[in-house]
Amino acid sequence: MKNIISKLTLAAVVAGTGLAVSSCADELDLHPNDYYVPETFWQDKSQYEGFITALQNQFRGNYTNTILLDAGEYRAGGLYLGTLADGSGSANENVIQNQYSETNCQFSTFAGYYGFIANLNELIYRLDNQDGILDQNTADGLRAIAYGWRAFCYFQMYRMYGGVPLRLEPDVILGNYDPTQLYMARSTAEETLKQIKSDIDESLRFFGSSTYTPSVNGGVYCWTKGATELLAGQVYLWSGKVSTADHTATPADVATAKQYFSNVLNNYGYQLMPNFFDIWQTPKSKESIFSVCYSSMEDGLFFGSQTNFNWAIVTGAAGGNYWSTMATDGYGKLEPGLAYRFGRVGKKTVGDDGKVSYSQVNSPNWSNFSLGVHRYMYKNAFFFQFNENDQRGDAFIPVYSVTDREQAMGVTVLEDFDPTQYDLMGTFVLKFRYKKLDGYQYWQPCVDMPIYRLPDAILGMAECCNYEGDNNGVATYINMLRERAYGDDWDVTKYGYTPGDFKANEVAILHESDKEFFLEGRRWFDLRRLTTTKGGSQLDHLVFQPEGCIGWGLPGASYMKENDGTPCATSTPVMTSQWEYRLLWPIDAGLIGSDPLIEQNPGY
Repeated sequence: MKNIISKLTLAAVVAGTGLAVSSCADELDLHPNDYYVPETFWQDKSQYEGFITALQNQFRGNYTNTILLDAGEYRAGGLYLGTLADGSGSANENVIQNQYSETNCQFSTFAGYYGFIANLNELIYRLDNQDGILDQNTADGLRAIAYGWRAFCYFQMYRMYGGVPLRLEPDVILGNYDPTQLYMARSTAEETLKQIKSDIDESLRFFGSSTYTPSVNGGVYCWTKGATELLAGQVYLWSGKVSTADHTATPADVATAKQYFSNVLNNYGYQLMPNFFDIWQTPKSKESIFSVCYSSMEDGLFFGSQTNFNWAIVTGAAGGNYWSTMATDGYGKLEPGLAYRFGRVGKKTVGDDGKVSYSQVNSPNWSNFSLGVHRYMYKNAFFFQFNENDQRGDAFIPVYSVTDREQAMGVTVLEDFDPTQYDLMGTFVLKFRYKKLDGYQYWQPCVDMPIYRLPDAILGMAECCNYEGDNNGVATYINMLRERAYGDDWDVTKYGYTPGDFKANEVAILHESDKEFFLEGRRWFDLRRLTTTKGGSQLDHLVFQPEGCIGWGLPGASYMKENDGTPCATSTPVMTSQWEYRLLWPIDAGLIGSDPLIEQNPGY
């Protein structure tokens, strides 16, 4: 409990921070312009909106790692264990292998969400007690944001831990400093889920009664009604398909989820970007439902932002050093169709027979790229899943090993390259595209980071349609994403999804999500929710099934090997039934030791 209390105390400090904002740079500057104490802060509309800005800063500074990558990617069966392409060893192997305990728990203090929830609780309290400082429209709009965001945080914790302490009041700012009185037991899973749904209802109710738009960038980076509806779809889909402790999956909730996903698709004007990589180069894109701003040139946080983290965590490359070489050699960015081979850039062509060739073009010297250690790398099996005409696969930069003869001859580039004749040593990943900013020497990951984007709703609809037995709907929604991914090469007869039975459709949704959302932290939660049997047991979920393997469906060709030379696994489940209890994260020993009311999850 010690950690929670300290974060709640910090909340009182954040509450006393006023931010006068007018531009993206000012809105998201982590340094406050003024300092206040609570008694002098909540005095006018600008201070309430300044508090929203402080929340955005806190969220993007502390929670995007956990949401986008850590919780959803590491333990999901997609990362390789062993010696990586650069010769380094993989990091966090226990986490990747789902070897959890209360002393090896990956996250402490319920992944740190209570620090953010404390500030949301204060905002709700201040709005309820602001005594006419704000007009009703503004107050209701801010309440809508606060309740939606709080539901989001509790849902993240619910999927990770099951029932959690439901802290809904700003205890510390109300004068309660006694640690023993701040102890709080975990609510049951059913009680926690009920509170999440209640917060969603409140958020939508207040959005329905308000036309307020925050002055912060026109509300673009604030929580929105569309975000609440997408969250609602995810909550009810999870509630309908996943049993947790005392909550038994409620099939009727799936129909409710479908209506929310439908609202997201039809009521807000969201649109898929024409090209997959446009998402990572277009701030405030029409595809974004809720994003974190890392795209402001004035703001200066892009260099150390989540996008840089996601690049470095998989490739080991520091964005600045890597891209400065690209800039001086005339290659500002990798376009779809360019890929690295033997330390050089090659032009990719696909022949009528489907074979891929790479021929030399002017390129920088690989030795000058100053790559750091790799540490994390996707399994080669995942790279082999991508069709050559699927643009999403162009985010993967494969590194092949030359033959002994070619190495002796000093070969660096091959024309008419046939990848099936060489060993794949691993892949670098470049999903989040970089820019050369005015006045900067290096290329930077200056791009928004989407927390929710339109494909979340599209694949949610596909899943709901499958639950209803609507095969046409399943194919329609999966093909929406494939059509964008294949671009000018799209041919529904060649690349379109042909629906099958319930199990086949669930598996197809998983692997479509893999290709769409890699490095966005979806896979673990997809494995937990998607299942081989409608209404089946916990062990029927794809996390325990061979179909959940990242290499499922590969033909097992001789060249499809991992970088240690072993054949790519195609049917190995992410977890086995003996570790069913590890579906939920353990509560860290430090928290249990400091709060006598906190109980450990069963099995640990």
